[in-house]
Amino acid sequence: MAEKTDVLVIGGGLAGLAAALELQRLGRRVLVVEQGATLGGKANSTDTKLGSFPTGPTSFNGRYPAFWRLFDLLGISDEAAKLKPVSSARYIVRDGRLNALRPNPLSVLGTGALSLGDKWALAKEFIAPSPKKSDGADEPLEALLVRRFGQKTVDHFLSAVMTGIFAGDLKKLSAQACMPALVTAEKEYGSVLKGALKAMKAAPEDGSRPGLYTFARGFGLVGAKAAEKLPCSLETELETLTVDARGVTATGKRKGQNVDFIADCLVIATEADVAAKLLARSMPAAASVLGEFTYAPVTLVQWAEKTPGDSKLPLGFGYLTAPIEGMFALGTLFVGDLLEETPRRFSTFIGGALNPARAAMTDGELVAGAQSDLSKLTGGVIGQVMQVIRWPRAVFQPAVGHATQVARLEKALAGGRVALAGSYFGGAAMKDALVSGFAAAEKLSQTLTPTLSPAGEREKLVAS
Repeated sequence: MAEKTDVLVIGGGLAGLAAALELQRLGRRVLVVEQGATLGGKANSTDTKLGSFPTGPTSFNGRYPAFWRLFDLLGISDEAAKLKPVSSARYIVRDGRLNALRPNPLSVLGTGALSLGDKWALAKEFIAPSPKKSDGADEPLEALLVRRFGQKTVDHFLSAVMTGIFAGDLKKLSAQACMPALVTAEKEYGSVLKGALKAMKAAPEDGSRPGLYTFARGFGLVGAKAAEKLPCSLETELETLTVDARGVTATGKRKGQNVDFIADCLVIATEADVAAKLLARSMPAAASVLGEFTYAPVTLVQWAEKTPGDSKLPLGFGYLTAPIEGMFALGTLFVGDLLEETPRRFSTFIGGALNPARAAMTDGELVAGAQSDLSKLTGGVIGQVMQVIRWPRAVFQPAVGHATQVARLEKALAGGRVALAGSYFGGAAMKDALVSGFAAAEKLSQTLTPTLSPAGEREKLVAS
C-alpha cells in the first residue's frame, strides 16, 4: 500500500527540514524521505567518550533570522548557546606561523596575518575608493578581491578567509553569488570596507540575535527534534520518481523492503546531482541545469588532546591557511573551545576544490598530513583520533554566471508541482539552505494550493 501525503519532501538536511516544518505549520501533511539513518544532514553531531564532535558546521551566525525561524519551529531556540569569549580569536597561517585576529580594529593593526603592504591596501581601499566595475557583469571572486585589495593581500590573507567559507577556487567562484554584499558595497560606496562598516551599524533584522551560537548538546539536536515533529521515512533509497498533472509518485526501498509514495506536491532538498537524477525523466530541463552544479569534497579528521596542552594550539575558534602556504589541511576548528569544554577537541578539514584528491586519501594518510601541519605550526601532537568523516559533496561551488543558471532553473520549475531547496540557490552557506527551504514551502503553499488534487484524485492514483 502506498504511503500518501500532501507534500513529499526528499532530503532531511536543513533545507528539507525548513520546508517540511513550514508546510506542516501551514496545515499540510508532509512526509520526509531521507537516505540516512537520521535527519539533519551535514548539520549533525556525534557523541564520543571525549565529548561531542560536529559532523559539519560548528556554529551559526545569529544575525540571520532563518536560523531562529527553524529553531522556533523545532522548539530549541532557547538551547542555543552563545560562543564563549575564549573562542573569539581566529588565526591565519602566514609564513608558517599562527597569527591571531581578534574582533577589534587594533587587532588588524598589530596582527602578523597582514603585512605592512596588506594593511596599507586595506586603508587605501577604505579612504580612497577606486573606480567601480563598470559593466555590471558577474566576475570571479578573486577578480573582485584583487581589484579592491591587490594580489598579495588576496594570496596571503583573503584566500585563507575564503577557504574557511567555500573551500573553493577563487578564480572560478562567482563574486555575486558568494559575496553579494561586497558587490553591492562596491557599487554603492566604491569601497567594500565602507559597505561592511555600514552593514555593521545597520539595525538588526527582525528575529535576529547578535553573535555566534552553537548547541551544547551538539547539532544532532536539530535532527533529533525534527524526527519527533515530522513524519519521516529514514534509510530510504528512492529508485523512481514521476511528476505529472495528477501529482507525484515515487518508489524505492526502505531497509531492503519496497516502498511507494504518492503526493500532491514535491520538495527535493538533496544535493543538485541527486536532484538531477530524480528529475531526469519528468523534468529534463531542470535536471540539465542541476547537472551543471558542482561541489567541493572535504574530509574531517576529528581528534582530542590526550593530555592538556599536547597540541600546543592557542585558545580560539580555529585557524585557516591560504593555498600559498603549502600546508596539507585547509585549517582546523577548535570545537572544544567554543563552549570552553575539556578535553580540547579539534576538527581538521582537508581537501576542497583545489585539492580534491587529498579528501579521498586513506585515514592513515589524512592523520599523518594533519600531524605534519601541527608539527610545523606548534610542535604539538595530535592526541586521540576519534573519527574521520568524509563529505564528497561538502560545499557547493557557485561558478561565475550562477545567477543565470538559477534563473534557468526557476524557469524550468515555473507553474509546476515541484519546488527545489538547497544551498545552491545562494552562496553555499547554511543560511542559504534554510532560506531556500522556507521559500520552497511558500512557493507550494501559494502557487499550488488552488490546484492541489482532491482526495478522490489521489485515490485514482493508487488504483493506477
